[in-house]
Amino acid sequence: MVRLMVCSDIHTKVGHFQDAVVAARAGGPVDAILIAGDLQMPMATIDELNLPEPIYLVHGNNDAALEPIHPADELVIDVAADGIAGVRALGYHQGAPERGGDVTHRIMVTHGHTYRAPRLVRLRQRAATLDADVVIYGHSHRWQVDTGGPADALVVNSGTLMPKPGSGRCTFMTMVIDGKDVRVERHEL
Repeated sequence: MVRLMVCSDIHTKVGHFQDAVVAARAGGPVDAILIAGDLQMPMATIDELNLPEPIYLVHGNNDAALEPIHPADELVIDVAADGIAGVRALGYHQGAPERGGDVTHRIMVTHGHTYRAPRLVRLRQRAATLDADVVIYGHSHRWQVDTGGPADALVVNSGTLMPKPGSGRCTFMTMVIDGKDVRVERHEL
């Protein structure tokens, strides 16, 4: 079983990010933290938190502050029964190697702005080229879980850790991958 914390669109709100990590851990151990872009601050700010979990992130359309680390356009994360089996950084037009025999799920992580998100057609097309059955994206600041059709990838958006003025809602998700099952849970701060 693998348990992931997923967030996006932090937009400098490091305190909200810290609160989300604490809340995610309250539900059990977290194997990794995935950030689907728009951190909008230097990675050193996150590094200073000294989190024990590995952090995997892609850049968003507001991530110039992440220079000079140049995060990936996309990540492909292979999950096996006993944990994360591999993480690959990709450019928008690069392919991914074939899945290994022990890989039960392949997750594509992207910010989504180059795929016209929250429209899902291009996200699903890209997922198909990568043989990904789960897509995590950000950009829209809106929580979303879309199962599509039987052959489609599960597409999810964790929302934002920077709520719109007046809404007061920060959202993130935890994702549990257990064998063939993928479960997501919405969390609000």
